[in-house]
Amino acid sequence: MRQHLLGTSLLMVHANIAAMAQTTIPLTPERWTATDSLRFTTYLGQPSLYINRGVALATGVEFREGTIEYDMATPRGGNFMGAVFHATSPENSEVVFFRPGQSGTMEAVQYAPALNGVAAAWQIYHGDDANAAASLAFDTWVHVRIDVSGATARLYLDNDTTPALTIPRLAGVGGSSVGVWTGYYGRGAYFSNIRYTARPPAPPAPEPPLPRGTITAWDLSQVLEASQLTPGTLPDLGTLQWDRVHPEAAGFVLVNRYRRTPNVGIPIDPATGAPLVDSVMGGRVAGSKVVFARATIQSDRAGLRRMRFGYSDGVVVYCNGQPLFFGMNPSRLRSGDLGLSALDRVGNALYLPLKQGRNEVVFAVTEFTGGWAFWARLDP
Repeated sequence: MRQHLLGTSLLMVHANIAAMAQTTIPLTPERWTATDSLRFTTYLGQPSLYINRGVALATGVEFREGTIEYDMATPRGGNFMGAVFHATSPENSEVVFFRPGQSGTMEAVQYAPALNGVAAAWQIYHGDDANAAASLAFDTWVHVRIDVSGATARLYLDNDTTPALTIPRLAGVGGSSVGVWTGYYGRGAYFSNIRYTARPPAPPAPEPPLPRGTITAWDLSQVLEASQLTPGTLPDLGTLQWDRVHPEAAGFVLVNRYRRTPNVGIPIDPATGAPLVDSVMGGRVAGSKVVFARATIQSDRAGLRRMRFGYSDGVVVYCNGQPLFFGMNPSRLRSGDLGLSALDRVGNALYLPLKQGRNEVVFAVTEFTGGWAFWARLDP
């Protein structure tokens, strides 16, 4: 019996060692699929994969936890290059990417998930847990190592032993593919020495409590064309299709998880290059999309109750059918601001005129690009 147990233990050790062996992904056409121009070449003396824009995924990879490593480089004038993992498709993955054009600033390194669209939700995932400063040079190989353990990821550059960025809680995408990523603005990027070491998954960590007062039970409508709606006027909600959705661990509802993003820019004056503010504030820009989200608030008496909230990129808030708030904050609208949703800050606030009994709050949330989300919290 003792020998049997010892033999079993040794088999388990050997299995774990095999599972943790490093695997190099060949840079050959049969191992890669891409959403755009993909070629295999030599760059700066190294065999390389080049992708013009979008996502290139490796085939035959099973990776949930462990380490991903690769070298990356982009010519001068390039921007936006990085890695994807936990991918189910080119449109659904965790993304870590780099902006050499913002070298030395907090915009140089970015984490964001891509869900139902090739653009990562960087307006939603922004701040100390998603951004970091780094020195990034053009025409130079930069070594990247990403260590994934449970819901946490740590990013290391070159030979550093201190992570440049720690992501305390990944968004959670259910795939196992890995690959590389470049943005839609720049000159593409080159990747070399792409390899990974998979290890057995750790037990899942418990979900953290939601922020106090978070409204958790939301129904979400299908996607509607913003140009066919009038801000301040609710459509017949009974004609819409509804799905129950839930907030992320941070307390916001990530609409990208449930609906496809439009990925359109705000209208720009061709003569000045400035945003057409009146057009955007009209809330009916062609190509932009709207979803409606509704929740029920039970009140034991009539009166006012303060609700804090945030949104990206635009919102109209209704209570019992009456519009109470309209706001637009897409990227570049406000003096070049990035249109961040302020999910980790104070946000906005209004007083809900509640009646005794059942009350319905509705958010009409508009999206252009960069991330689609909202949150709401009731004061005690």
